[in-house]
Amino acid sequence: MDLSAIEPRPLWAHFFSICAIPHPSHREKALADWVLAWAAERGIEAIRDSGGNVILRKPASKGREKAPGIIFQAHLDMVSQAASGSGHDFARDPIRPRPDPANPGWISATGTTLGADNGIGVAAALAFMEDKSLVHGPLECLFTLNEEDGMGGAREVKPDALRGSILLNLDGEDDTELCIGCAGTLRVRGEREIALAAGTADFRWFELRVSGLLGGHSGVDIDKGRGNASLLLCRAAAAAPGARLALLEGGTASNAIPRDARALIGFAPAHQEKSLALVQAEAKAIAAELAAHDPGFAFAAAEAPAPAAALSPEDSSALLRAVVGLPNGLFEMEPDMPGLVRSSCNLGELRLGLAPAKEATAGRVGFHALVLVRSSVEAEKERIAAGIEAALAAYGASTSRPSEAPAWTPDVKSPLLALARTAYAEVTGAEAAIRATHGGLECGLFRPRFPHWDMISLGPNIRYPHSPDERVEVASVERFYRFARSLVEKLAGL
Repeated sequence: MDLSAIEPRPLWAHFFSICAIPHPSHREKALADWVLAWAAERGIEAIRDSGGNVILRKPASKGREKAPGIIFQAHLDMVSQAASGSGHDFARDPIRPRPDPANPGWISATGTTLGADNGIGVAAALAFMEDKSLVHGPLECLFTLNEEDGMGGAREVKPDALRGSILLNLDGEDDTELCIGCAGTLRVRGEREIALAAGTADFRWFELRVSGLLGGHSGVDIDKGRGNASLLLCRAAAAAPGARLALLEGGTASNAIPRDARALIGFAPAHQEKSLALVQAEAKAIAAELAAHDPGFAFAAAEAPAPAAALSPEDSSALLRAVVGLPNGLFEMEPDMPGLVRSSCNLGELRLGLAPAKEATAGRVGFHALVLVRSSVEAEKERIAAGIEAALAAYGASTSRPSEAPAWTPDVKSPLLALARTAYAEVTGAEAAIRATHGGLECGLFRPRFPHWDMISLGPNIRYPHSPDERVEVASVERFYRFARSLVEKLAGL
């Protein structure tokens, strides 16, 4: 497939330019600068607000000045997940898109997340802004920062920053759906300093690794029975009584199910062989449990040099019990919407020894855990978060809530939704499914601050987001673009 020839060409050209600019969460400035320069070259009004978000404005087509103003909304950051051994540096290296080896009708990346979430949305908005044949009312773009790790950019959008009344969120992941609601989110962080103990030389040390899991989006994929590498590694390690931990790490983002984890563990001299056998037996049991839904689970134990210090057996056991006991996974499904998850949580980050949340004092090491709770019911979200905090507090960890966002409640009587359904049917010849998502969308934050906005979310077919298997269907991008273009022109006629 010639990537330069796929349609719509302006959209794909923008997307490939975005891929060439590193833009993980918290490091989107280079991409924001590129968008601002792109707009300046074309005489499009562009500003960077106090939160670092980029806002573009384009006047209405002649005679359409009184049409409702449209805001194209997408986020500039992407989730940075790489396949084991890729060596990819998301702060420096470009994403390398390619026709997917398993199906050339899809585009994936080489060993990393693709960033179609939400680079395709940004690219589509830019294509609309430069389309001289598009008949439209007043247009704006709102490109936010740090959506994937707390929606920090959306929180900084000022009430008077935008003039439009119609928000098209371009962060959808299924071109057969119109999304009109999302789950609320809440992140819970746990931190603790733990004393290190010497006397490691007599222990037999191993590096334990869990790998091969599918991982995925902690909202979209949480109901698919996939393993959490961090939890599974701790479960296997906890099978050996009297073991000592010197290192533990798994997961790199709260909104991604961990695919890999590793630990440095020492077994007492009198029980070395038995301890290793117990750990391996537990790993074998885990593999059997995951056979139907996550069959790639792999466990390895390789001898390693003794560290200078490690946790005591008592502190190691307490840590492992605490992690294994954390609430995690699917809790409730929506009773009135088949297939939609209502409440869940995901242990996304786990650290002991490497990259502690704060610098440990001498002779001590840092423990860090970050859990993302999702629910469309605020009381349920709070209950799950409180349970996680109680479990962490019982272990002796301090807790905090780095970010929280409310749910976006569906409005089935939305005039925008009615018009979108008509446009979708005319373009595709089919009826759009009306859905909510268990993923988080910035619309949840916008609703209380911009109550006059009418909002929907739409997008092409994106599969396996937040994992190195992420891919986007080429044909669906064209369908999504034609539908969105038709909707813009219908809004211009109001």
